[in-house]
Amino acid sequence: MFEFKFADKKLQRKVRKLDFPTEVCQELPQFLEALRQKGEIAKVDYFLGNINRIDAHTFEMQYVSDPINQIVTILDIQIKSIELLKTRFSIPDSWDDKDILEDIPQCDKPQKMIKTLELIHQGLNSSYELGLKLGSKAKQNKDVARHGQYALSTLEELRLIERNRKGRKINLNLTNKGELIAKAPDQETQTRLLIEAMLNYRPVWLIMGAVTEGGKELTDELVKEIAYRPEDHLSDTSNRRSQTLKNWVKFISKFTGIPICLKEKTLQLTIPLIYGNYQSQENL
Repeated sequence: MFEFKFADKKLQRKVRKLDFPTEVCQELPQFLEALRQKGEIAKVDYFLGNINRIDAHTFEMQYVSDPINQIVTILDIQIKSIELLKTRFSIPDSWDDKDILEDIPQCDKPQKMIKTLELIHQGLNSSYELGLKLGSKAKQNKDVARHGQYALSTLEELRLIERNRKGRKINLNLTNKGELIAKAPDQETQTRLLIEAMLNYRPVWLIMGAVTEGGKELTDELVKEIAYRPEDHLSDTSNRRSQTLKNWVKFISKFTGIPICLKEKTLQLTIPLIYGNYQSQENL
């Protein structure tokens, strides 16, 4: 039996607690057990000096085996975040630039977006009515309507609603995905469908790739670089819109358990809300 050592205490803690997304938790233990028993894996991806790499379906792991002293040192485990997201959600392989709307959303609260879809499904059809129902405290009617308009513009960007003009009147209609969210039986299902819509919004998908496998920190500057045209970087609303996309990415990370790089700390990894919790393995 081989003893495990780790490159640092943080990695040791994560492996012992299996503090990874569900798919990794399902695949990783079999490799750990093989290393514990034999100190090596039959087929590794490559050798670099004495460093071995395992290229699994959901992660990559680097380790060093010391057969003489019966020790395996685990150096690093990298999650294949993009593959996990593609497994869980329906994501296009490519986007047609003609289908990309230019406006960046300004509504960052997922529950408010879900509530807006429910209100439209119930028959509300104006920005003003929606602004009131969404809790606007503005005194001017136009400001109340603006509150509702932010939510509508966001849902339109995510292709969850459509606006159709009949004469002078504009009717709001839910798309198929928007209707699924509005009529979903529980909040978890609504949230999962909303996240899928967010990931199908190209700026969010590109940012997720950058702050997971790309190893970049989630900052306003990164969001602007990815989502904005250069001439829009200094616009009056650019910081607020960037914050919206940052909040969405953090929300996706928290719900899915996919780690992201943050400015305040290297990685954020939270327990998945719908994919289950995993008990620590005390014998690691």
